[in-house]
Amino acid sequence: MKSYQEFFAELKRRRVFKVAGIYGIVAFGVLQAADLMLPRLGLPDWTVTFMVALVVLAFPVALLLAWAFDLTPEGMKRTDTAAPGEIEGIMAAPASQRWPAGLLALVGVLLLVGSTWWIARRTAPAPSSRTAAADVRLALAEAAEDDRPSLAVLPFVNMSADQDQEYFSDGITEEILNTLARVRELKVAARTSAFAFKGRTVDMRAVGDSLGVQYLIEGSVRKADDQLRITAQLIDAADGTHLWSEQYDREMNDVFAIQTEIAEAIARQLRVPLGLEDAAALVTPTADLEAYDLYLAGRANIRHRGAALREARALFEAVIARDSTWAPAWAGLAEASELSTWYPQAWDVRLQDGLEEAREYAGSLMDESVRAAERAIELDPGIASAYVALGSVARNRRQWERSEQAFLSAITLDPDNAEAHQQYSEMLGNMGRIAEARVASARALGVDRAPVRLLNRAGVLWEDGEPEAALDLLSEAFALDSEGTLYQLGWLWQEINIELGRYDDIFVHAFADWPEARRDSLLEAFRSQDPNFLPAEYADRTLLGGVSLYLAMGRKDLALEAIDGFYRSWPTGNFGMLWVPEFDSIRSEPRFQAILRDMNLAGRTVQRTPR
Repeated sequence: MKSYQEFFAELKRRRVFKVAGIYGIVAFGVLQAADLMLPRLGLPDWTVTFMVALVVLAFPVALLLAWAFDLTPEGMKRTDTAAPGEIEGIMAAPASQRWPAGLLALVGVLLLVGSTWWIARRTAPAPSSRTAAADVRLALAEAAEDDRPSLAVLPFVNMSADQDQEYFSDGITEEILNTLARVRELKVAARTSAFAFKGRTVDMRAVGDSLGVQYLIEGSVRKADDQLRITAQLIDAADGTHLWSEQYDREMNDVFAIQTEIAEAIARQLRVPLGLEDAAALVTPTADLEAYDLYLAGRANIRHRGAALREARALFEAVIARDSTWAPAWAGLAEASELSTWYPQAWDVRLQDGLEEAREYAGSLMDESVRAAERAIELDPGIASAYVALGSVARNRRQWERSEQAFLSAITLDPDNAEAHQQYSEMLGNMGRIAEARVASARALGVDRAPVRLLNRAGVLWEDGEPEAALDLLSEAFALDSEGTLYQLGWLWQEINIELGRYDDIFVHAFADWPEARRDSLLEAFRSQDPNFLPAEYADRTLLGGVSLYLAMGRKDLALEAIDGFYRSWPTGNFGMLWVPEFDSIRSEPRFQAILRDMNLAGRTVQRTPR
């Protein structure tokens, strides 16, 4: 009994208890400050872990130093041995003098242990069978390397009496798809690919083969006032058997809970973990159901592209006016604003009014997109679409490093986000990193075989020296784009055929609305290589008006003038055109190099796929 009392008395005499208490209290404050401040300073996540490890490892060192040394007015000195009777005096002191030092040490140790446990628990990754590093590798991997269970959500049938509610059933389909996409252990086909089967009676096995998925989800939506009925069923695409089905009869305010329950049920059936502590985190709800209805209408207008993007912006602004703290609405506004810069039909100004006014207007749309995206991320740091908008605006403004960081953030958050992969592909192509753009465009097309993804992939293949493969994809895209929304398809089709010298083929998908005389004049210009035959309207219907013809004539001066004029005047530009093989012969020209400098691409060289 006496031996341990003597040891504690020695610890008190050497001020070890005091050092332990003060160290723990100071360490608690330091760790709390580090946990709050370091992430906000933009430092890597590991800096907080490093601080915790440093503080914990230094604790026993501090105790050893307290045991061995005393801090005196003359400096640090080794602690003398106890004087005769000194230990006995400490032991004989009343409890009121002996206990405070021990209690101080206990409080210090508890604070140190508690703060360490709290930070370790808060920063630990959510339970999942994949690590964060694996998520990054998955996000950037080839589609064939992805071995997760794959599924597609087919358009839910609108069973409401009011057929105008179709946007609602389509929106619910997209919301369920987005909810399932947050389950990292599932590979979910993009909405555009699945919606190609809307209104069609087809064999489920054929649908699965076409979309390249193992499972399909189909269902219906019936909305009557504030009552909602949603049915959903999971189908094995290999043989068409039904694996699970459920009917949900609820009030409208339960719409978000239904989405979560469907995701949970699908995950259970496919035996994959949600990867979240709370399943409710799969959905970001709003308490304002009218705002949710407006949001679904806004998403529908984004899907239509073109002039509908103006209405989409107005709808998202109306949602924000009703619920300014709902992140998806801000992200939707960011997405619609950035996309609008590419569709003059969605502008409040006309190109005919002058390019300077058009540039200013496009700039205001990009400013609006950035503000909305930053607000969305402030409300929900995990919202990938907001990072896509930031990356796209930075790319349009030639801020290449900032753009790439934003796209990688989006892809890491949502590895199956086809829009993120496509926009990242375009950024890589704009920088001349064609081989990397090829990988990203394949990933986007693997998730979503939509016309806009085919257009992106075709452009990359052209830049990579495969014009025939690019034309094949464009033919597929034209067949899918029945409404002619993507005017860029015609632009790319004519540019590639001009490069190949197939002038008659240009009219298969371009200039179909021109009178025969004008088309004959254009053909004569190409065949004779005489720009005097070019119709005046031609410059308005091509990306780089006449540059292919000028290069064929050996007129590098006119070609460079056309390229320079396009990139200096157009509000937004696809800089990937700078790296097409057709321009290899003029890329070393001083004027071309000056264009690259203006595009913040000085010193860059094209990096195509090795042959």
